[in-house]
Amino acid sequence: MKTKLTLGLFVAAVLTVAQPSRAQSFVRDGAIRFGDAAMQAYRLDCGDPPAAQPDSDPFKLRILKYAAVAMKHRLSGLASYYSTSLDGTLTANGERYRNKKVSAAHLTLPLGSWVEVTSRATGRKLRLRVNDRGPYVKKFAIDLSQAAAHFLGVDVADDRYVMIRIIGLPGEDPLPEDVLDGPKAAPAVEAVAATLSPAGR
Repeated sequence: MKTKLTLGLFVAAVLTVAQPSRAQSFVRDGAIRFGDAAMQAYRLDCGDPPAAQPDSDPFKLRILKYAAVAMKHRLSGLASYYSTSLDGTLTANGERYRNKKVSAAHLTLPLGSWVEVTSRATGRKLRLRVNDRGPYVKKFAIDLSQAAAHFLGVDVADDRYVMIRIIGLPGEDPLPEDVLDGPKAAPAVEAVAATLSPAGR
């Protein structure tokens, strides 16, 4: 009797080891399933550019990509400008800052990004490249070279508020002006607005 009981326990132990555990089988069989919306959140990353389609307009895809990048940065606020004494000093990317050249500093945008800055007071726009870090005073959104500030009028205007728009990332040429202000931009802007609205989330 004792031998049969020992043999029975041995056989039961072998069968238990040979079979996969119940928990693994439960998960592998898909007993827990997520809906399509939940799974889509794992497949997509808002920071990445949309996948190119054979008939996709490359400018539209770039506008969508820049909109996704823009959501991670401060792109409006007061503009400051460099002190005259900084002429000739090194910028964050190793270039020399020059008062009479057009450039800008931003705290978080990738160095080498192209931006279009628009003054609310004067309505003037200027396209320039970010080659430095700053401003480090919280109330300012961008630090302009003296030439850029003078062109936009923020060096004399009472209202120094500016809007900043990404028009190119490092290594890219800036988008043509007619693309940003023309009919091609509208569908991309609408698509981004849909993702930001409560219904689109």
